[in-house]
Amino acid sequence: MLKELNEFIIESGGCNDISQYDDTKYIQLPEEHRQQFVDAMNSGEVPMRKASECPAKRLLLHFANTVLFVNNDTQDSDAIFDVYLAQGSDSSDDSEMGYTYTAFSLDNDYQPKLISHTGNSKADEKQLWEEIHAAMLTLRGFMSAISE
Repeated sequence: MLKELNEFIIESGGCNDISQYDDTKYIQLPEEHRQQFVDAMNSGEVPMRKASECPAKRLLLHFANTVLFVNNDTQDSDAIFDVYLAQGSDSSDDSEMGYTYTAFSLDNDYQPKLISHTGNSKADEKQLWEEIHAAMLTLRGFMSAISE
């Protein structure tokens, strides 16, 4: 999935390929840790911080069937980060292993703005935004938790 995500990033033209960034951190979150971030955000235990407060410049966040490449090297002057989302489908009958790839930018309040999307042609716009927001729950929790 990582190789295909990198190809999507290169094709979308938003930034160079992942391998050109030596400072990219890879973090794999087991389900129980991912859920802890979401629960801590929902309970207020971890306060929501602005995206610009996150010390990470680039990271690969991997949880369940999702990989996010978060990059502060963005072309959008209103954005703090560009996010490239690769998500596997639970359906085994989809071609290309059921992966969808979505690029979006985040402003300082973590509001996403769609850049591009490819993959599962069955996904409608409502489902696309539900997938983005589901991934954002974990991403906001993680980025707020590591912010000072």
